[in-house]
Amino acid sequence: VTMFRPSSFFIIMKTNIGVQLEIQIKPVMQVFVRLDPIFKDQTCGLCGNFNNIQTDDFKAISGIIEGTATAFANTWKTQASCPNIQQSFKNPCALSIDNEKYAQHWCGLLTDSKGPFADCHYAVNPSVYHTNCMFDTCNCENSEDCLCAALSSYVRACVAKGIQLHGWRTDVCSKYTSCPKSLSYSYNISSCQPTCRSLSEPDVTCSIKFVPVDGCTCTNGTYMDDSGKCVPANECPCYYRGSPIPLGKVVHENGFVCCGINPVPFLTALTSFLPLVCETPMVYFDCRNITAGTSGVECQKSCQTLDMHCYSTQCISGCVCPAGLVLDGKGGCIPEGECPCIHNEAMYQPGEKINVDCNTCVCKNRKWECTKDQCLGTCAVYGDGHYNTFDDKRFSFNGNCEYTLVQDHCGTANGTFRVITENIPCGNTGTTCSKSIKVFLETGVAPFQELNFQYSFSLRCCFKSSHIHYYFIYFLLQGQICGLCGNYDGNGMNDFTTRSQSVVENVLEFGNSWKVSSTCPDAYSMKDPCSTNPYRKSWSERECSIINSNIFAACHSQIEPAKYYQACVTDACACDTGGDCDCFCTAVAAYAQACSEVGVCIAWRTPSICPLFCDYYNQQQECEWHYKPCGVSCMKTCRNPSGKCLHNLPGLEGCYPNCPPDKPYFHEDQMKCVSLCDC
Repeated sequence: VTMFRPSSFFIIMKTNIGVQLEIQIKPVMQVFVRLDPIFKDQTCGLCGNFNNIQTDDFKAISGIIEGTATAFANTWKTQASCPNIQQSFKNPCALSIDNEKYAQHWCGLLTDSKGPFADCHYAVNPSVYHTNCMFDTCNCENSEDCLCAALSSYVRACVAKGIQLHGWRTDVCSKYTSCPKSLSYSYNISSCQPTCRSLSEPDVTCSIKFVPVDGCTCTNGTYMDDSGKCVPANECPCYYRGSPIPLGKVVHENGFVCCGINPVPFLTALTSFLPLVCETPMVYFDCRNITAGTSGVECQKSCQTLDMHCYSTQCISGCVCPAGLVLDGKGGCIPEGECPCIHNEAMYQPGEKINVDCNTCVCKNRKWECTKDQCLGTCAVYGDGHYNTFDDKRFSFNGNCEYTLVQDHCGTANGTFRVITENIPCGNTGTTCSKSIKVFLETGVAPFQELNFQYSFSLRCCFKSSHIHYYFIYFLLQGQICGLCGNYDGNGMNDFTTRSQSVVENVLEFGNSWKVSSTCPDAYSMKDPCSTNPYRKSWSERECSIINSNIFAACHSQIEPAKYYQACVTDACACDTGGDCDCFCTAVAAYAQACSEVGVCIAWRTPSICPLFCDYYNQQQECEWHYKPCGVSCMKTCRNPSGKCLHNLPGLEGCYPNCPPDKPYFHEDQMKCVSLCDC
């Protein structure tokens, strides 16, 4: 392992196994891990598995994919004594108007098309960095430090793409360009720090390649001595076998080296503590009665950390489980063989089964053993231009035109289907909503209103309401489709593939390339609707808080609510020409549907919150139609008398007929229950 500091801001650690760490120590610590390609699909942990498939990065050590970042992070604890982190739905920027304005002003530089970071927008999309910047700046006690760390992380991503941003610290974070005397600040440091040691001995760090960094470094012609000061070469000491030799001192090859440096022993104060009284079955472990290298409470194993390696720097006395037992996560001790499995922060005993997408998983020896059936891919389009691709890339695009959502006419391939959406404005802020859907098949055109459709070879569509659409693609089409829904190859990083088959970072360039008609105007960058309509912001945040409330508590550990909440607030602010509640209700319904897809049914509608009036479909003196939050999508109909479908869709909310035994078939055209003879 080789470690060195190329600048005052960074420490580089290089190993001979293909792992390199870049540790940023100013203004706050940030870590960047670089791996050799030989590690592809060989890693695990908080950094993912390095296989270019984003949808499985939340994989726990038990082998199952967690639904939220919180649940995922808790599975990778290395110490059982650390408490689980809890989900928080608080927006730190909502706690202080001053902090929010400060963050909006300075973080806004990231997305400013004429700002200091604009030259990198085509290579690195700044939207995620802007979101992180807002959260960190509002959340930190020292806002400026976290702001500068967030900005520097975007700069680092740009440098990794080969784009060097100079001068960005001119108007923001400029205090970090002030260096100690004899050092100077540089935006582009790509070689080792010149040191006095390098004049006497070969410096192996100078052969290490790394992503250029910024910070304070010695100016040309000077060298850093052991005290951190830059001096001319003639003021540097000599070094012999790593030790400095004062100027004028002569050392012979077989002589003794006397440096005049006396090691100072490290003294620690020993304090005696009375042993704790441990609850049964725990026993007290006393570090004073052990041999060197033995660990104590700090490395106590639990069911969750059995497969983790513990690094102990100091033995800590305390209560531990007796030999042969481990912590069960509830304050007790159990044999290792009785450890439960964990999924989305819920515990399951050995032998219990759960459903994950279309597969079944069984708990065995703390690990999940799952079937490996290929599941349908899902693309969702909802609200005011929100998209979630087949590879789980989320983005917003507001264009007033017809666009290709998904097709298999990609490049020079002759395809068999195409799905097109027509978007229209739904407010004065530039937001658009999907008005209609057209499905082109080999046999013709199928316009969609409010119906489910199944085409046996590949495609299933659901036009759920006026603003929510779901598209389900059979796995055999993986990597063979294109459009706004992405290419379904598992890699969300290349979902912004244009019609000309080039991968871009800019969502406008990507979205505009999928216009059906070249005469349609290009979509443009839209200003934040809540900034345009500030009088609507508090109402939007209050109404949309239902997503973060206890009403959806059962789903919070399964589906991250943050992105749905933010989309809800944006849409509710944007719909300023009427239909306020329609936009709000659609956004909440999108989260409810996502919950339904993972098996969590939420009955969230009330007479005062987004009611659905299913009685409209009931004929006089009849009561067939009822609202269901998660109705069965496959039922007996005149067109499908068997009531069986090729693939069952997740439960869909809406109005459903409750057909009586004497009229068990639903007539799609007449919208009523009939006998088979009346079909």
